[in-house]
Amino acid sequence: MKESQIIGICRFAFLGRGDWVGMRRPDAHDAARLDEQAEWLFHPDRMMRRLFTLERICLASIAAQTDRDFRFLVLTSTRLPASHLQRLEALCERIPQVELLVTAETDAGQALRPTLLQAARESDRPALQFRLDDDDAVAPDFVANLRRIERGVQGLPRYALSFPRGLSVICYGTEPPSFWKTRRPFTGAALAVRLTEPGRSIFAFNHFDLPRRMISITEPDAMGHFVTRWDMADSARRGVPGIPWGYDPLPPEEFRKAVAADFPFLSGMDWGQLGRAIGRPE
Repeated sequence: MKESQIIGICRFAFLGRGDWVGMRRPDAHDAARLDEQAEWLFHPDRMMRRLFTLERICLASIAAQTDRDFRFLVLTSTRLPASHLQRLEALCERIPQVELLVTAETDAGQALRPTLLQAARESDRPALQFRLDDDDAVAPDFVANLRRIERGVQGLPRYALSFPRGLSVICYGTEPPSFWKTRRPFTGAALAVRLTEPGRSIFAFNHFDLPRRMISITEPDAMGHFVTRWDMADSARRGVPGIPWGYDPLPPEEFRKAVAADFPFLSGMDWGQLGRAIGRPE
């Protein structure tokens, strides 16, 4: 069986049907619904913060990968205001593996399909896809571990792969950030899927449903994901949530040491910035 090409995907300010509950409704593609979503999605303060996390967290983890033989697609919308698009283009151009896709489609699967089909035709290899939100990260050896594990499961044409171990920062409202170690199988970050259908994307599946849909594998030991939960995250629109399952608190000093060991590109980050307007005085 041919070794997969590895393709990561990040949706950045993607206007259309997505994970947020308000955009899973039947009217998610309606013009009025999209206009309402666009007003929130492209708000200048939100864009400033999300560009910050994209650069300092998500893309920093992509640039830090020890195995550089992969592609990382950043999917955004043609309605993204020009000033934000220019900043996004500049960030993506810095990293050779990153490719920016700008689309008028309002369905992520349809938007990604031409690129995934072209990748399959050009390489004649199936894709092992992973997904990453613009405010989350994967460990530097994530791509290397994907390749290592795939070589060990040769013969499986279709499967899902999760790295449950991770770290997390929670920062809502005026509260100071809190720090956590996590063990959450099939969370969205540090998750990969090998699919047999050319052109189909990882977003065709709810990540927590994958163990019920196909053969699924967990790597219990390797550090996988870094997840942020904060006011400008999409889930915060439903109100401040409680502590998720699989979260155990870490004292700040232990968290700092864990970041230095497993996510060194995040060392020195001021996590309080997630709770205030980035780039403005407190």
